[in-house]
Amino acid sequence: MHKRDLDLEKLEKLKRNPEQIWLLWHDEPNENSPDINKYKFNWTVTYRMSAEASLGAYGITIVKEKPWSIKKFNTWITEQFYKRYNQAVWFVSNCRPQKRLQKFRSLRQHYPIVAFGKCIPSNQTLSLDAHVQSLTQCDRQSNCENLYLTTSKFYLAFESQSCTDYITEKFWRTLFVGAIPIVSGPEQENFARIAPPNSFIHVDDYSSDKELSEALNLIGTNRSLYEKYHAWRRYYDVYYQAKDVDPYRFCELCYRLNTNKQRIWYENINDWFLEKC
Repeated sequence: MHKRDLDLEKLEKLKRNPEQIWLLWHDEPNENSPDINKYKFNWTVTYRMSAEASLGAYGITIVKEKPWSIKKFNTWITEQFYKRYNQAVWFVSNCRPQKRLQKFRSLRQHYPIVAFGKCIPSNQTLSLDAHVQSLTQCDRQSNCENLYLTTSKFYLAFESQSCTDYITEKFWRTLFVGAIPIVSGPEQENFARIAPPNSFIHVDDYSSDKELSEALNLIGTNRSLYEKYHAWRRYYDVYYQAKDVDPYRFCELCYRLNTNKQRIWYENINDWFLEKC
């Protein structure tokens, strides 16, 4: 049952088969819903690694069937290094998490960032390297957005919540399109558990935004350093679209249903969803 689609009135009238496993599917964090506790759900399907099924909630890392040759990788990295601008890009629509907006404003004092969205005033939209289109032309899911994702070396993949394991499609999409994600929100170890090795930059690894900016500029201008953040591409693929990740999610779920014989249930499933945020 997907939490967003739950009809509690229908659920009240439903006669429960004791042999059934009731699963609560929910991929959003920090939503308080104490009314669902009484239904004693058995399993959860969500982004939390401690859930009964968590694989591919927003994206997934898969080992390539055949690694890229060194020649293919060198061709790819050379093209990417020289065609992409030494800048970061950010598309943001949720204005409530002020912390990440403050981080953006501080970081852009030292490093060029192209930012778009209703949270960004028009006088803050253009980076120092102003090869850009107007704000009205650059929306989410637009050709303009795709242009920046594929011509910038970095993307600010700042999560709106600092919840354990909450790593959304913005992170996976950044990797998919060939950019390096600059991340904040969950701790570094959360990303390291599921991301390709050495594929991202966590803001907490730097003592100041100036130090982070200096690192970004160095990576963006030094081919050898830049290559280190893409070396994983020889051996791994990443996916984030539903058509690609859903088969893995259901495969894991089927595996659990066939192998996990222990009968469990959540006494307080609402608190379980809230406890790591």
